[in-house]
Amino acid sequence: MPVPKPVLIDTDPGLDDLLALVLALRSPVLDVRAITVVAGNVSVDACTANALRILEAVEVAPPPVFRGCAKPLSPAVTRAEHVHGGDGIGGVSEAWPVQHLQIESAHAADAILDLARRHPGEITLIALGPLTNVAMALEQDPAALANIREIVVMGGSGDGRGNVTSRAEFNFYSDPYAARAVIRSGLPVTVVGLNVTEKTLLSRARFHERLASMEEGKLRRFLFDATRAYFDCALQQRGHDACPLHDPLAMGAAMDPSLIRTQRMVCDVVDKQGPDRGMMTAEPTDGTSDAPTVQVAMEVAVERFLELFLEGVCG
Repeated sequence: MPVPKPVLIDTDPGLDDLLALVLALRSPVLDVRAITVVAGNVSVDACTANALRILEAVEVAPPPVFRGCAKPLSPAVTRAEHVHGGDGIGGVSEAWPVQHLQIESAHAADAILDLARRHPGEITLIALGPLTNVAMALEQDPAALANIREIVVMGGSGDGRGNVTSRAEFNFYSDPYAARAVIRSGLPVTVVGLNVTEKTLLSRARFHERLASMEEGKLRRFLFDATRAYFDCALQQRGHDACPLHDPLAMGAAMDPSLIRTQRMVCDVVDKQGPDRGMMTAEPTDGTSDAPTVQVAMEVAVERFLELFLEGVCG
């Protein structure tokens, strides 16, 4: 078996973050060195507590957890409580209190830089929430952050679609200043956006069928409880009982890059207030421009990814 890939996960749990974290923590191909938490779907305190809840439910040797930015670099705060519940995990936090795990004292941005310095060229950073922590690390020490092997970002869209507005995806809309800084940094970034994540629809029936085959235990009960609201929201908003696996696809792409086909593009993010706030633009490059480029996911092997996800989470 190949050596597991060392990863750092920056996240704002969040129900699809929850699923992505379970996938990563149970994966034999990833070595989760740290989890850094950012405000996004809900407050940073709620997100941090959720990260600890997830670790306790998975019952693996826990990586350190670091609390990060409570507010975006951008002037306005956006939340997604209508999707994830006020607590970020579908309103079940009281039934699943944090029992014993605690966070580290360092700030998330410092933790990112510390790992990058200590393991140059080794760490893949998987960013599942607003890019505030990553942008702060970039601002503090760009040379150190350049030691990161790759940044896999769930955000934006390769075709200009949005889910907060018609043009902007939630993570980029939540902190467009941070998104623009990271996207234009020249670092090796892969963007996994709505144009591919919205194809990864998992039905409640299929998920519950696989959950039913899991060994009875804490994780199985937690997944049943926490995901109920996610499917309910999808049914109410979309009219069908299936959820797109946004963050899990970014995690899956880090596990198996062949799941997505990417195209190198010159990208930007609108960081000004107005109707285009948070919109990502993406233009193919012929290699003659000096503008920074990123790899943008354009296609996804949907069924192969869904099986990887279900086997990883429920297997």
